[in-house]
Amino acid sequence: MLWIMSNRMRLLVCLFLGAAVLAKAGDDASLRRETFDSDPGWESYRSRLVPNPLPVTKQDFGYRENGEIGGWVQRSVTPAYYAKVIPTKTLNDKLSASGKVAVRSNSAPSGVLFGWFNESSRGWRTPNSLTFRLDGNGNSYWVFFEYGTRNWLTGGGATFEGRYQTTKTKPIPADGSMHDWSLSYDPNGDGGDGLITLTFDGTNYTRALLAGHRVDGAEFNRFGLFNQQATGGGMEVFLSALQIDGQREDLSRDPKWDGRGNKVEFADRTIRPMHDFGHSLTSRAGGQKGEIGGVIWRDEAPAFYGAKVGPLTLRDELFASGKLAFAGAASDSGVYFGWFDSQSKSNKNISDHKEPQKNLLGIAIEGPSRVGYYFVPGYRDALGEGQLASSGPIIRPDGKVHEWSIHYIPGIAGARGKIISKLDGAEQMLELTAEQEKVGATFDRFGIFNMQVGGHFVEIYLDELTYTANPRR
Repeated sequence: MLWIMSNRMRLLVCLFLGAAVLAKAGDDASLRRETFDSDPGWESYRSRLVPNPLPVTKQDFGYRENGEIGGWVQRSVTPAYYAKVIPTKTLNDKLSASGKVAVRSNSAPSGVLFGWFNESSRGWRTPNSLTFRLDGNGNSYWVFFEYGTRNWLTGGGATFEGRYQTTKTKPIPADGSMHDWSLSYDPNGDGGDGLITLTFDGTNYTRALLAGHRVDGAEFNRFGLFNQQATGGGMEVFLSALQIDGQREDLSRDPKWDGRGNKVEFADRTIRPMHDFGHSLTSRAGGQKGEIGGVIWRDEAPAFYGAKVGPLTLRDELFASGKLAFAGAASDSGVYFGWFDSQSKSNKNISDHKEPQKNLLGIAIEGPSRVGYYFVPGYRDALGEGQLASSGPIIRPDGKVHEWSIHYIPGIAGARGKIISKLDGAEQMLELTAEQEKVGATFDRFGIFNMQVGGHFVEIYLDELTYTANPRR
């Protein structure tokens, strides 16, 4: 009899039943299919907040005839740089650079980076980079350093006190005064993990690469100045007396470095925290034009784009699958997609740190900056209790198209309910607790919804969706 089976046997039964559901998906009336060739008419709640008129981003930096590199550099998710083309360097090479820097003005918040990077580097906490960063805050700025590997593993800090940095230093006036700096990297430092040293006005700051990050590696084929790829203001910054890997740069005349996007002015559509997601006549996730997605910010206020379903509960079997393109992201970002309750979501106007979201079951794309992004299942009951899987398949914001699915199997015959997710065949399972099953949850929407905590953006697209829209009869 089923109720006296072992836990292992119960799990096998649940998985067998799940497989049977998938086999019958073609004629299951509880499932709905969407190709998004035309607008599906889903509900948009604060998912399109792009201002009209759009704000203007201006970049005006490069070589200056007085022997300096610099100018006005503005934060934007659109990359801009002015840099010397260099032979490819990696985290196995010794690196060194030095010079002088002056900040004459800035608007808050602003950010400029200077150091080694790759012409293909994109995003905040930039992959394939090793730099120092100037963070502007009105009449002053702070200095610290950071790095990113080829697979978006990042680290840094150690130079000013704040939420993520703990060494006390004073802000520097943005008054045009010159400051001496040097930045070096020793691959053999700290027992072979690699050690970064920033010296600013005679004070040394060091930080080792996190374990495994040197092995993950990075490739640098540019050295120079680039914008912090997040939204915000600008900074007027100038660098001179440059030495790169022991060689002094002659800036008495134009060095004709490589410039990309460094002399432009444009209406900027991606502005924090202005969501811009919904139906899109694009094909990022493959197939014909038409999909859902766009730019979703981590923000304390709610936002979603969803189809009406159910109502469904934790007593219902739930299944969804489709194609996904993770097109872009900045660190400290994330997003949910799956089933949720529209009232619980729209009525929540407080950070997830203080009050977890309620009534959700789906996929989360998020992760610590030392890792990048996990693709994991998660849920919250009607009281906000629940969890995300602590780890899972890693997904990169590289625009590649992935196959994915999620399958929730309610508890039967004493076995706990289980969520099984897959990304390109890599499987993850999460089991509900008895108490959370008892409390239960309700869902009346299926779609994309934001994480309600301050942060940055992801850009995702979903297509060729199949999802449970009604209880199975």
